[in-house]
Amino acid sequence: MVETLRALHTVVVEFGNRMRNYSYAQKLLLSASLFLIMGSLALANPEGLKWFYADPQRAESYAANASSPSKRFNCLPKGIRADEVVSYGPKGVESVTVEKKLLEMKARCRRGKLVDARRREIRFFRTSCWGNPPPDYLEIRQREDEELVRLKKRYTVIVFGCNPMIQ
Repeated sequence: MVETLRALHTVVVEFGNRMRNYSYAQKLLLSASLFLIMGSLALANPEGLKWFYADPQRAESYAANASSPSKRFNCLPKGIRADEVVSYGPKGVESVTVEKKLLEMKARCRRGKLVDARRREIRFFRTSCWGNPPPDYLEIRQREDEELVRLKKRYTVIVFGCNPMIQ
């Protein structure tokens, strides 16, 4: 695929040099044809056009956005999405998502389970978040803390933070 795109790119560059002699209508028709061909190739394989961009950072960000987070971490537990926020940053600072956290931890799927760089299984933990806490919130908080300590003994745990807009 990449060889085809490189050959096409060479043809486009050579063609552009020769286009000076064509009329406006011919240039428009040929340009539209090349645009459609390149577009169809890009839809078929977005990774294949990565080399085509002049700006390498733009190509990197395009490739990162092209691969779906759910494909990257297809072993996420049910109820956990890659775009969910794990921790909220202060105003103006981007929040950390599950995907970013897993990439930071160099996580991967092994035998259908999510593991970190040390091959320790990763588990997720949601703490209770309240705008107005219930009367027994201290007991709930204590049970959650005990459960979290128990999980951390055996697994790498990612704890979801509370949205500051709620608290």
